[in-house]
Amino acid sequence: MDEDEDGGLTSGISGGAGYILGRMAAESDQRMADFTHRVFSPTPPRRRRYDAEEVHEVIDGWKAAVRSRDATIEQLRTNNAALTAERDQLHIRNAQMESEADRMQAAYADLQKREEAANKHWDEAAEAGHKDDFDLFLARQEIARLTVQIERLTRGEN
Repeated sequence: MDEDEDGGLTSGISGGAGYILGRMAAESDQRMADFTHRVFSPTPPRRRRYDAEEVHEVIDGWKAAVRSRDATIEQLRTNNAALTAERDQLHIRNAQMESEADRMQAAYADLQKREEAANKHWDEAAEAGHKDDFDLFLARQEIARLTVQIERLTRGEN
């Protein structure tokens, strides 16, 4: 490597690097020797001995975990079926309510038309001086409606 002008001595860095490289080569040779001894040795590696009770405890633990998981899955399936049935009932109820809302909107529109017609008749009757005749007409309609309701109630209908 570098030579000093005073006598050709190597620097401290080069000597340290040589020492480290030599040590690394020795460790590598030792690891290779250990590996070849393990791979090509005639004796098989020692087997770990297991305690039968310990093995059965572990197996029983796994079986219990599987049973617990299966019970949880079954419970989730049951809950899913119940939620699906409830959802379907809510869809049916929603459809009924939408139908009822449509019916009520149609009835409301009809009542608005009838109110407009009654107001028109009222105005016409008031202009013609027949206001009392119109009041009598409205009273007769109310009596007819109440008569129908009384008959229905006496038959026991709601």
